[in-house]
Amino acid sequence: MTLDFSHLQGAPSALLLIDPEEVPSSLRSRLDSLVRPVWRPDGDAAGEEFGVLVTANRDLDGPTLEKLPNLRLIVTTGTAYDYVDIAYCEANGIMVCNTPGYTGSSVAEHAVTLYLAANRHLTALDQAVRTGAATSEYLSLEVEGKTAGVIGAGDIDTRICAIAQGLGMRVQFANRSTRMIQGATQVGQEELLEAADVVFLCLPLTPESHHLLNRRTFALMKPTAYVVNISSDELIDPQALADALRDGTIAGAGLDVIGSPAPYAELPNTVLTPAHGWYTAESVHRRADTWIGTIESALAGRPAHRIV
Repeated sequence: MTLDFSHLQGAPSALLLIDPEEVPSSLRSRLDSLVRPVWRPDGDAAGEEFGVLVTANRDLDGPTLEKLPNLRLIVTTGTAYDYVDIAYCEANGIMVCNTPGYTGSSVAEHAVTLYLAANRHLTALDQAVRTGAATSEYLSLEVEGKTAGVIGAGDIDTRICAIAQGLGMRVQFANRSTRMIQGATQVGQEELLEAADVVFLCLPLTPESHHLLNRRTFALMKPTAYVVNISSDELIDPQALADALRDGTIAGAGLDVIGSPAPYAELPNTVLTPAHGWYTAESVHRRADTWIGTIESALAGRPAHRIV
């Protein structure tokens, strides 16, 4: 599929369902040279004139896309594109591209930070200092010499392994296929859960990984172990996690929550962040630079990161 905007005078009009602040000022002129941007962070997706659409996690079903009859290109500003009606796009000649690989070390650093914050009871200690409460109950464990278990073997997982090794931890990882990660040992998933002092979840949500951590798998873990999830919320059964934390089956959790925080709001010894793992100045720049480059390559007939 090639994009044909020959009927237009000048650059195509682009609907951007994102906040303008998500594009660093240093990249604005590059974007403006490619398209005529119309910013609608409120999500109003309609207009005869739009040939390009840029979005992040906005539902683009068939009825919504029908309001954009001249649309030829959708670019998602993240890796996920499950909210786009791919069948409609295929049937109506709309190219879909995503934005992978922009996080660099940001998410891996955030994952390890969540573990350290939970293990060191940082949020509870901060509150105790501010209110004058007792702090003697918040006993931590050193991480040096402990075992980090990483489920997955992608780029972020590999970076987590490297950071954990830098902290003096032993590192094991589990993955469906055989992989090599320097300094880490590949083991079976149950062996990893039994041995790990912290389990990092960084893998896609699939039917097989849905509720990967549940009552049975929590029961395999050490009572001193922590769980860190920087992927889909649905990798963990929230009720099983709540019970495991309250009855001491595991020690704590760090969760970069994508959806509603309600299932975790009252849980003890948890550190919660709002899908913020990627949010560094460097990652914001890489993300915008990547999807702007995707528009540029698509308009030039060499689409990058193409899904459809």
